Amino acid sequence: MLLFVNFELLLRNWSVTREFRAFTREFWAFTREFWAFTREFWAFTREFWAFTREF
Repeated sequence: MLLFVNFELLLRNWSVTREFRAFTREFWAFTREFWAFTREFWAFTREFWAFTREF
């Protein structure tokens, strides 16, 4: 009985761990995309302001 309960808790814990790993994988993918966008946005902004200073 105790072995069965322990196995059930282990399965539940593994399920939570798997969901957490999936969440972190998605979160880091989003973070990488967000920072790439941010870098491109600021590079564009710098170039744009440099361009407008020519006039």
